[in-house]
Amino acid sequence: MDSKAKNRLHRLSRVGVGLWVGGLIAIDFVATPARFRATELDRNQITRVGRRVFAAWGRYEVGLGAAATATSLATPRRRIALVGAMWGAALAQLTLIQPQMQALGQELDFVDRDPDDPRYAQLRRLHLVYVGLDLLKLALAAPAVLAEEF
Repeated sequence: MDSKAKNRLHRLSRVGVGLWVGGLIAIDFVATPARFRATELDRNQITRVGRRVFAAWGRYEVGLGAAATATSLATPRRRIALVGAMWGAALAQLTLIQPQMQALGQELDFVDRDPDDPRYAQLRRLHLVYVGLDLLKLALAAPAVLAEEF
């Protein structure tokens, strides 16, 4: 592959990761807090909306991650590793964490919560793992987007 083609793929990869991170920031730091400030919705309704938003976002994220990873293949190895790790985290969220959270969340009442129900603690642990993976993706994205070469 000639250097012009590699440069185009490098730019595409950076744009893909930038879009990915922009969406991640919008979902985590704009849309989610806004839902919880909506006084006309109760906690159960907010949770149902959140399940749909995060399910849709997870599919989008995995698709965008696949494209970003594929375009990274012509870039330096460190970028491939960073973007590939981000994609792996997104896949884990979509295929492992989200299904468990969704199943638990559908069984629980978030308005009339029973503090002794162990499923709430299990959901909190899963949520912490999910958030941790989001933070990992953000940490990996910074060098993948900002650095010119590795």
